[in-house]
Amino acid sequence: MRELFERAQHGTHASQRDLHIILDALPIPISWAYTSSGEIQFVNLAFKRLFGYRDDSFKTVADWIENTYVNESDRKLTRQRWQNIWQPAGSGISEVLPIELDVRCANGSIVTVIHRGTLLHDIGIAIATFEDFTAQKRAEEALHRLSFEDPLTGAGNRRALQMQWEKETSARLGDQTLPLTVLMLDLDGFKAVNDSLGHDIGDSILIETARRIQQSLQANGALFRFGGDEFVVLLTGLVTAKEVEFQCTHIKQVISAPFKHVSDHIRLGLTIGISQWPEDGPNLRDVLKKADQALYRMKKTNKGGWLWHGQPQSNH
Repeated sequence: MRELFERAQHGTHASQRDLHIILDALPIPISWAYTSSGEIQFVNLAFKRLFGYRDDSFKTVADWIENTYVNESDRKLTRQRWQNIWQPAGSGISEVLPIELDVRCANGSIVTVIHRGTLLHDIGIAIATFEDFTAQKRAEEALHRLSFEDPLTGAGNRRALQMQWEKETSARLGDQTLPLTVLMLDLDGFKAVNDSLGHDIGDSILIETARRIQQSLQANGALFRFGGDEFVVLLTGLVTAKEVEFQCTHIKQVISAPFKHVSDHIRLGLTIGISQWPEDGPNLRDVLKKADQALYRMKKTNKGGWLWHGQPQSNH
């Protein structure tokens, strides 16, 4: 292949035609450019089929990167990688390590590719390949959702909570000065609405509930659904009781608003049980149990609000 590129660069139009015929026959999208100028000389048939662009859509590699790479971080990284390789007067062959990219096609759709490159320094040519990774990535994302997401609300499931818990506790490396707070949430009045209006309405309320809670958390924590109308929030960045209770107030406020997509008359309350690691237990199971106990004690009053594990019952 290197001999073909050498002949194409220094030889006749016939040599270039032979090279292009061979590259067009390959099933992997390929382009090649001069390293001195970044000028694109050729894209093969597989490239045009995948991305939908014409031969002359982009004059240089820089144009291609700027106009098709969806993510700014990808544009910055690839520009820097190519510049670092092109600047030195190298010799022999260099490989550009593979990178996953989202590329915008001519029709506006987005494909995910694994991009690799080869630099032929002696003849000043850069060869790029693009392996379509879209279907595999979508399959991996779907599998992840099945494994770690609640299918109704999109919140994390129990497995996702366990994984997040292990990540957070491991990150502390024995330093337990920054606690982890668990909020066990239960909707007040949901069962009556679900029984009277039906499960479709009930499901739509649960979906809206998850959306409201998630928005109220912002960067302070993560939401998980445990089934029915029971949710768990893991707060990772709030240290003081005042901060935690402020978050509880915010969650209660967003839930207390009417569910207008169903009826202006449907309003639900929320009861919250609170526990913390490491004070209330050394592991997730124990901390969840303590939060659930606090929730149960508070629910018995039918007043809503929140209650810390181990604290006298009060109405917040």
